[in-house]
Amino acid sequence: MAKSEIIAGLDMGSGNVTCVLAEQELDSDTIKIISGSKVECKGLKGGVVVDIKDTANAVAEAVEKAEEEAQHTADFVLMGVRGSHLQSLNSHGAYNIARTDKEINAEDVQFAVENAKAIPISSNMKILKVTPQSFSIDRQRGVPNPEGMEGSLLEVDVHVVTASTSHLNNLEKAVNKAGFKVEESIFNLVALGECVLTTEEKELGVVLMDLGGEVTSIAIYADGCIQFSKEIPFGCDLITRDIAYGLHTSRSAARNIKEKYGIATSAFLMEDEEIPVPSLDGQNTHNVTSSFLLDIIQPRVEELFDKVREEIQKTKYADIPGVGVITGGGSLLKGIPEIACQAMGIREVRRAGVLRELVTADEKFFNPAYTGAISLIVYPNLVFNQDFDVVPRKKGSILSKMKELFTAVDIFGKD
Repeated sequence: MAKSEIIAGLDMGSGNVTCVLAEQELDSDTIKIISGSKVECKGLKGGVVVDIKDTANAVAEAVEKAEEEAQHTADFVLMGVRGSHLQSLNSHGAYNIARTDKEINAEDVQFAVENAKAIPISSNMKILKVTPQSFSIDRQRGVPNPEGMEGSLLEVDVHVVTASTSHLNNLEKAVNKAGFKVEESIFNLVALGECVLTTEEKELGVVLMDLGGEVTSIAIYADGCIQFSKEIPFGCDLITRDIAYGLHTSRSAARNIKEKYGIATSAFLMEDEEIPVPSLDGQNTHNVTSSFLLDIIQPRVEELFDKVREEIQKTKYADIPGVGVITGGGSLLKGIPEIACQAMGIREVRRAGVLRELVTADEKFFNPAYTGAISLIVYPNLVFNQDFDVVPRKKGSILSKMKELFTAVDIFGKD
């Protein structure tokens, strides 16, 4: 019987911790999702720890629930990082090939990437992720993979994401207190981009939107790679808050009403039905109409996508996205894609989970609510096996691949 390893993907979201366990045979790239759980966490706000004890308890509960369902114990944990403490920019690096043979090797690529990473950042920040965008050889742009080619000057453009050192340390400490060790911290948004976007979308231009509770993460892809990313401290929990305030009910009741009856546009208002609303103390109920609920939800959803559009308009990539892809728990609200199209002025927006060819899983795991956690598990395989190889391809565990990858080139930006 083939040996396998159990990988835990831990999505530290906005007020929630989502854990997914996956099994991978060591001689195969096939990843099978075997369990998942989602636990509310008051110790997390916008992807940042505000109460380390509560966060540790939520992590322990989420992982243990997933382990109990799978009847397996996680061998290691990959943790997703998100939140407004993350900042991104594009950078350029160059490296002169001084050898007489002029043939570019992996070490030359590494030096070029390292030079691109030489950017001024404050002492409380660290580089979390570096993504090569494109290479040039002797001023000839558009080289996807320079290894094996000849040239005197190798240049690279990269997308760099920095994170608050203290926030990263607090996330890892919370996981450690829960009894687990973080093998690697991964930028959620880039992992999502590789797992929910098609090759054609990334080539032609697409905006990816991960709709979280307190943070909306956006990325623009074009020419096959990420060009821009931004964490916006504005999420779908504001819809829940508005419902609670407008209907005079509790947050938990408002969340249930949003998930069961909520719509973002009148196109989904089939009939103006009566919706039961519990009182704040839970002792009584009163009714509101579907149209009244819509009047609460739609303005906030429009405001959300207006903010996304404003952020994109500030960049030089404003004309790139022809289509949009939304994911995350907030994307499940009916009418969200339609409102996004209208507010952002793009022709098509689709709701997405992890691409089905990447994993074997029960249907429930293709729900966007699990996408963030699953992408953390799938992403290391995709990076290791993409056309730009920084180490020789081979089959084996994700853990061994990651260790070789991080050793060869700091493509994840690990210090």
